[in-house]
Amino acid sequence: MILLLQGPVGPFFRILANQLESAGYDTLKVNFNGGDRLFFGGRHSLNFSGSVDAWTDWLRTFIRGRKPEAIILFGDGRPYHRQAMAVAAQAEIPVACLEEGYVRPHFVTLEWGGNNALSPLRRAPAARPADPGAEPVEPVKGNLFRAMTFFAIRYYLAKALGAVFFRGSTYHRHRGILSEAILWTRNFYRKLRYYPANNQIMLDLIENRENQYFVVALQVHDDQQLLRHGRGWTMERLITESIRSFRRFAAPDHHLVIKIHPMDRGHKSYRSFATELARVAGCRDRVHIVDDGSIGLLIRHSLGLVTVNSTSGLLALNHGKPLLALGDALYNAPGLAGHYDRPGAPPITLDAFWQKPIAPDQEVVRAFNERMRRESLVNGSFYVGSVIEATARRTIRKFQEQLKIVPVDFPVRAPENAPGIGKPETMAASLPETAT
Repeated sequence: MILLLQGPVGPFFRILANQLESAGYDTLKVNFNGGDRLFFGGRHSLNFSGSVDAWTDWLRTFIRGRKPEAIILFGDGRPYHRQAMAVAAQAEIPVACLEEGYVRPHFVTLEWGGNNALSPLRRAPAARPADPGAEPVEPVKGNLFRAMTFFAIRYYLAKALGAVFFRGSTYHRHRGILSEAILWTRNFYRKLRYYPANNQIMLDLIENRENQYFVVALQVHDDQQLLRHGRGWTMERLITESIRSFRRFAAPDHHLVIKIHPMDRGHKSYRSFATELARVAGCRDRVHIVDDGSIGLLIRHSLGLVTVNSTSGLLALNHGKPLLALGDALYNAPGLAGHYDRPGAPPITLDAFWQKPIAPDQEVVRAFNERMRRESLVNGSFYVGSVIEATARRTIRKFQEQLKIVPVDFPVRAPENAPGIGKPETMAASLPETAT
């Protein structure tokens, strides 16, 4: 039996479960809020409404009684998922962790035991049979952001409506639906307001200042990878330290570009914050703030990239640009990010990076990309409707290839008197049935 926890917003986990069952597996999905329940209801799902401690106790009991062959989840940093991974490790149950993709928009990520800073790519490669070669990549056509937004709106509405049924639940992000609506409206307003300025800055940098500027890539302020593996860095601290250090140690003819994450544009006012810091530091004319446009294009024409642990670091590596990762990231290793090119050298500091940025070793980058493609990536998308089913099939194929799980006949039934577990039908009156 395969136990599924929280998945991406939308129907992907329901489609994945249906295809797993067609392949001979039993499945059980655990829902933790109304959004989960909206996209996955029915007899092969259970609703959990207890605390994280109650969840840990229940899962230990469930694993002892049912012995699932594997657990599949999306996002290794969520509170229930962190506990599930710890309990599964004690019981020697493998955990497949999905993420939206290190390489977008044509891939999603599937790794065992964690993603990003917990990625198996940070460990020595395991012995593997001969690689038959990667399959051709099918391009993902469609507006990924629009598709994800469509599912997210429905998910968070259902989550809010279902809160009364999941009163004991803990969430990895504390965002109210009303405040989110206001902040995303502000996001759209800022996109329109600063579009001319963003466009002008991008054109000027690319056409007139090639290889004369560094990029600082910001991340979403409450992203779990930043909070858990960022070594204490916040985006405010990154902006402050970058401007201070750049003013003191960078060459006087170099510039600094602070790239605000477009999904955080409405939630945080980094533009005015960074502008004022640059003015106080006396380098306002050399610091540029943008919150739209291609981060890849910026990096391609830059001197290098500074980030905490954003996946934009992979773009820097593939463009052969120096990269400094201040947090724990899957690419933070010798030959890739933030290390001198002599053996055993320590990571360089932010102050030293402006003066001596070292390009990644392209052989190391090539080997890393090949391993990532082979071990961690699945061609497809969780959100674009035309490829969701194909993505589920490829996910199952990689799942089977890597773990060699043999399907078993296991009953799908909730343990009696399990704390925090509600019957699936308890929410039927207030929430719609599983959506297509």
